[in-house]
Amino acid sequence: MTFEEMQALISDMLAVQRELQESQLRYQESQLRDREDTNRNREDILLLIEQTKQLSAVQRSIQEDQIRDRQDIELMLENAKKQERLIDRLIGYSLSYESDKLDLEQRMTELERKRAERDR
Repeated sequence: MTFEEMQALISDMLAVQRELQESQLRYQESQLRDREDTNRNREDILLLIEQTKQLSAVQRSIQEDQIRDRQDIELMLENAKKQERLIDRLIGYSLSYESDKLDLEQRMTELERKRAERDR
């Protein structure tokens, strides 16, 4: 092999080595970008997990409030029904004793008149 051939062979080998090094550098840069992307994705996922936990806590609180509100409404409905029954009973009493009430009023008026006459 002549000197020129050896020099050309060495030059070709150096070119292959340079291409290999450049390829390795590109690969390392690509890996670094991928690692950075992975870290950003991991941070995004952790943030989403935290937000999901917060939303779950808020949702749980809202559900508890709704349950309490529903219980309060049911209690108010029960009380309203009781009050309605009481009003119905009072109206019934009022209607049935209306005549007695008039008799009592007449008696009271008569008693007051007699007392007034006696006091004179």
